[in-house]
Amino acid sequence: MKGDILVLSEQKGETLDNITYELLTKGREIADQWEKKLMVLVLGSHTDAITKALAGMGMVDDVLVVDDPVLHDHNTEVYCKVIARVVKNFKPALFLVGYTFLGMEVGPSVASGLNVPLISNCVNLEFADDTLTATRPMYNGTLHARLNLAGEVPYIISFQKGALPRQGQGTIPRGTAISLVKAEIGEATLRSRVIGIVETLSEIDITKAEVIVSAGRGIGDKANIKLLKDLADVLGGTIAGSRAVVDMGWLPLEYQVGISGKTVTPKIYFACGISGASHHVAGMRDSDTIIAINKDANAPIFGVAHYGIVGDVLELLPVMTAEARRQFH
Repeated sequence: MKGDILVLSEQKGETLDNITYELLTKGREIADQWEKKLMVLVLGSHTDAITKALAGMGMVDDVLVVDDPVLHDHNTEVYCKVIARVVKNFKPALFLVGYTFLGMEVGPSVASGLNVPLISNCVNLEFADDTLTATRPMYNGTLHARLNLAGEVPYIISFQKGALPRQGQGTIPRGTAISLVKAEIGEATLRSRVIGIVETLSEIDITKAEVIVSAGRGIGDKANIKLLKDLADVLGGTIAGSRAVVDMGWLPLEYQVGISGKTVTPKIYFACGISGASHHVAGMRDSDTIIAINKDANAPIFGVAHYGIVGDVLELLPVMTAEARRQFH
């Protein structure tokens, strides 16, 4: 199944998302083992800066650019049609995407449209003994499945953000070609159109917080959110929560951390009563210091925490708040 590898670039304005660096690092590793090309696909409008940045990294062999006004605003229908056409025409053996809002839309749609396999939410991809193996979490991250890939290509594989190492530059200088690809989308045929974008206003942007005290199902009750807020207030931080907490209505959606919420990188992240499911960890694993509190000594969260406390979070939080108040006030 050896063949060229295609990576989907994600960017905001003129800034590449970290997931793009991670995918390129893994793609370069496999491409070198196979002695094949690594390509990256850029979609958008006015993409010159992103294109030059990717070409100058020395990691990719070919930058495929679809630059068209129709791609200025994200329209899922348009993006999926364009990406499916590129994959069909360039015939990569692997198409690597992020397990992000974009990747969650693109992966299933393109896989279904082209009738090709999709392996989602992966944390690793290895080639050894002439076998390509993808690793993905199961049962809320308590187990990891290793899947050997064989048969018809291409395979579409999506990866959790932060699961793969990232490399900013190639170790071997290489010439990078830039190929312009036409969108070939007739707007008259589209079933949906973006007529405007409205940004929601929130009291707090948790992505900018330096200290986050985050709640999981283990805090037991919505009323106990106050214990976390007391600690956050003393430390000059904010509260946040896991998807379970938001789903139960204990916190608004804008406070959710994880794949289906926000990605945060505070100086200190307190994980209070959070088990450590992979979809939550993906949103906070790059925090400078992670402090986990959980009754279960085997909770997966301790696998990513820098410091762990096995105990009752409801008993520990008031003690921690009192000590923090004594130290800082």
